[in-house]
Amino acid sequence: MPAFCTAAGLEFKAPMFDLAEHSAPSNADEGTNDDSLTNDSKNISCLDVEKTLSPSPRLPYIGAKLFIMAWMISIMMLSIRDSTHPSFWLAYLTHWGFLVTTAYTIMSAISAVYLAMRPPANPGVLEGGVGLLVKTTWALLAIAVPAEILITILYWVLEFDGTVTYVSIMVHGGGMVLIIIDGFLLSRLPLRMKQFIFSEMFCFFYILWSVIHAFSGIGNPYRVDDDRDEDAIYDSLAWKTNTVFAVVISVAVLLVFNPIMFLLCRAVSRLPPRRLCGEGEGQHHFKGQSPNDEEAAAVVY
Repeated sequence: MPAFCTAAGLEFKAPMFDLAEHSAPSNADEGTNDDSLTNDSKNISCLDVEKTLSPSPRLPYIGAKLFIMAWMISIMMLSIRDSTHPSFWLAYLTHWGFLVTTAYTIMSAISAVYLAMRPPANPGVLEGGVGLLVKTTWALLAIAVPAEILITILYWVLEFDGTVTYVSIMVHGGGMVLIIIDGFLLSRLPLRMKQFIFSEMFCFFYILWSVIHAFSGIGNPYRVDDDRDEDAIYDSLAWKTNTVFAVVISVAVLLVFNPIMFLLCRAVSRLPPRRLCGEGEGQHHFKGQSPNDEEAAAVVY
């Protein structure tokens, strides 16, 4: 727990897409002050973006990413095709999450191919086209994994009506498994504490959309012929007829469930060994700084 708190604290002080990996101090370091531990270069290493997103052997890794990407796209297309009202498909939280997840798999595959074809001169620095690709992919992962887990739990607990199909299983659990495989096993991208803001904004904007939808008169084409709240997308977010429950669920998701999901995902993302730069890589970009400078192993955001 102390090591977790130390690493989390350093991530809050670091840039949003920091490549620095701060290991827990050894027993020999105990008793020293926090500043000396922070500035001790032996406790700092740096992610290699090329090895992380486009590892060797490249053919099987890139092939696996392309397969996952194609699978996700096919599921999304099937979901839209099977929808009775395709124009209402994007109204659901499930499909918001699946769209972000699919976008991540596309960016992950593009990043893997791009880094294989144009390896960066300094794999420990995010700049130019490489920086844009990696940051976009990383941000989508920070949104998609907690969202997929949360959506899966909420669906099976609150919304499951007994109907089971291939598409429903894939959009309520299958996609979660695929993105965990891609993000945490193939790419081994560790989530950073500051990236929680992306996950929280995703949840906030969906709740805001559900409120706008409920009072805008858009309606729900799936509920025209029943006696439930016609404007509600989900029974659990019936803002007109069950406002208190909708508020409770929304606050619980924003302040309890989503933070727990993100912390869990961050912990899991750190279990596989990270792919780090070799000695001297990722630091020569910072001219005029000493090896013990904390910023020497960080990335300019």
